Amino acid sequence: MTARPWRTGGSVSIHIEATPDEVYAHISDVTRIGERSPECHSAEWLDAATPGTVGARFRGHNRSGPAARWSRTCEVIDAVPGRSFAFRTLPQRDPTRRDSTIWAYQLQPGGTGTQLTHSYEITMMPLQPLRALYGILQPQHRDMRPQMLQSLQTLKALLEHHSHH
Repeated sequence: MTARPWRTGGSVSIHIEATPDEVYAHISDVTRIGERSPECHSAEWLDAATPGTVGARFRGHNRSGPAARWSRTCEVIDAVPGRSFAFRTLPQRDPTRRDSTIWAYQLQPGGTGTQLTHSYEITMMPLQPLRALYGILQPQHRDMRPQMLQSLQTLKALLEHHSHH
């Protein structure tokens, strides 16, 4: 039995002492992603569509370690204020970017705050042998959950600190 090297999805959850609307406002503003993501350091909306609405596209700029730099175009596929927000990375013709992943957030009122669940689902895997190469170059991509949890913990700190001042 060999260990399955790639997870094709997963989710992490956290409780945040902020309203679902406050949490949603932050996660749906992708230009703020660099404040919480260990990997994606900036993003900008691309077209005239209303930012944060279904169909709106943005480009995210990523870095991993000292050398890896890449950007991906993403499209919002779900946007229900206070409830859910999701986007997918768009597959590109470039064979190194032919994969696609859906990143989703689900918000539920919980006590005096919000239960936030962040999930991902790889809908198109990277092509072999690139997949094997990525697994070596960027081992964190084999399981995104630790990074996702780090991102949620940062978001929690940002929002809870903000609401107490």
